[in-house]
Amino acid sequence: MMFGSHGDQLVGGHFSSINGINGTIGSRDGFTIISSLSFQTNKRTHGPFGQATEDVFSIPWDKGSLVRFYGLASYYIDSNIGIYVKPNEEAVRVGTWGKIIPGEPHNIWDLQLENNQHLQKIIINHGDNINFLIFTIKYRSLTHTKTTEVPECLHLDERVFEVIFDYNEEINSISGTIGSSRNGFKVIKSISFGTNKKTYGPYGNTLGEHFTVSFDDGSFAGFYGLAGGYLDSIGVYLKTI
Repeated sequence: MMFGSHGDQLVGGHFSSINGINGTIGSRDGFTIISSLSFQTNKRTHGPFGQATEDVFSIPWDKGSLVRFYGLASYYIDSNIGIYVKPNEEAVRVGTWGKIIPGEPHNIWDLQLENNQHLQKIIINHGDNINFLIFTIKYRSLTHTKTTEVPECLHLDERVFEVIFDYNEEINSISGTIGSSRNGFKVIKSISFGTNKKTYGPYGNTLGEHFTVSFDDGSFAGFYGLAGGYLDSIGVYLKTI
């Protein structure tokens, strides 16, 4: 179920913009549900509506960036509500390295950071190829994860590395190698991440066609690419600064 919203409402000649939701999670009839909900705007808080519990959640975002809500619902709003926010319109794509054309729409992955979001951690799963990456993004006190992994692809016997960035650490380069998988498909064989403090990697098999890109501190805005059985390709979002 998806809910439409323009995010802004004209009230008394002034725009009121939703910039956060708060709520609690409870249960009813044996199902986990959204028990209460409040809407925060740049002017006031509306709510709470419903019956509050001790299991609290909060989702803030920048003023004017809300596009719409999404979630699941049956008899109640099930324990799933989220938001779509506007991407950083000033970000440009640099790349792509690896495969160019997706096999299916679900092969496309995208991690574009919004204003004030910080890439806190990258988990790298690899053998002879980079299997998948898992990103942890932090915004204020909240964290969430995104992955490049295609759901049906499992690499349980491979090596896993975890890169944790300091709060003031900025990615300013990536490098790696491109080659063929055992099935003959072009994939990312190895990858390294450079920051204003150190270099992490290389992870994976460094044999193959090399690629590298460096950029200014503070311009990094995310990654994008394709994924199948492995990490097929990767590119970088950069902000104009």
